[in-house]
Formats: sequence, C-alpha cells, structure tokens
Amino acid sequence: MVKNLLIKGNSKMGSEVYLFNLPPVKTCTPTSWCLEGRNGKPSCYALRGYYTFKNVSDRLDQRLEITKQEDFVERMSEEIQKKKVVFFRFHASGDFYSEEYALKVGEIAKNCPNTLFRTTTRRRDLAEVVKELNAIPNLIVRESLDWERPIPVLGLPFAALRSLPIVKKSSAYACISDCIKCEYYCWQHKVNMHFPEK
Repeated sequence: MVKNLLIKGNSKMGSEVYLFNLPPVKTCTPTSWCLEGRNGKPSCYALRGYYTFKNVSDRLDQRLEITKQEDFVERMSEEIQKKKVVFFRFHASGDFYSEEYALKVGEIAKNCPNTLFRTTTRRRDLAEVVKELNAIPNLIVRESLDWERPIPVLGLPFAALRSLPIVKKSSAYACISDCIKCEYYCWQHKVNMHFPEK
C-alpha cells in the first residue's frame, strides 16, 4: 500500500518539486497520438518505460483509490504542508477523472496557499470546473494539445507540441525540460507553453 502520497520530482525538476500521479487511460481521455504516436508507439510517456512496471502501475491504481476516500483532501493538504512543498504537479500521468475529484484538487490548492500547483488536462467534458480551478491564484491548469486536438477550446492556457501550427501563431513559452534552469517559469506564470515531441 502507498505510504507517502507525494512523489519527489526527478533531477531535472529539482528537490522542491513533488508530484501526485494517477493511472493513464483509466483517468484520462487519450487521443490516438497518446496511444500510438506518429510511429505506432505511445507518445504518452506514462504508457512506456518506467510506468509499465507492475509495481509502478499498482501504486498508480492505489493512488486512484485513495482519491475516492473521504479524507483525501485532508491527507494531501497535511502532507504538502508538512513537507513545505514549493512546487507541486498534479498528473504527470493521468487526469481529472470526475468533477468531484477535480473539485478536491481545487480544495487542496486553496488549503496550501504557499505552494504553486500546475497540471494539464484533456478533459473537455469538464470545461467549467477546470476553468474554475485555473482561477485559483496558486493553481495553473493548461489544456493539452496534440495533432488530434490542435486547437484549444477550454479557455485555458495551453501546453502544446512544439510542431503544432498554433505554437507558431502565438507567443508560447518554450519548455526546456529543466525546471531548475528555467527557475520554474511555468509554475509562476499562467502562460501558453510548448515542448518537443519525444
């Protein structure tokens, strides 16, 4: 069973970043780009590599079940405050799987005003609630764009593949995949951003 709800970020994220992930596909609305990429292999990194190990997928499933418990908001808020988390990312894998869960994420952000939160979403069916979340001062929600969904519709800032036409038409921030070097820019500014396809 999961002891710690929070996961430390990798070396490029730095020691001040923590994560909370959920299982992919079960909680999100993947496009064919996510599942098959442009070469028949998943583009979503949560469908390959480390994430495919059974112990990792089991822990993601356990975290999903924890989100459904009555004390989830309280437990998460306490753990974030206890660790004095500066930067927090929801859903490096997974997504908002229901309106109820999305509202819980909002409560956690409100309970932890000294932490900066960010996440991305593909849940166009939850448009109203994710817009409400993005209005919380210390929480940024970006709409995830790819070749199957290249145009934003949620009224949120976006996170897009660098090769999409919308990136060339906008002044989106270029993610360098090194949070320490960029000084956590995308946590501190509600801007559009783009990243390379891997």
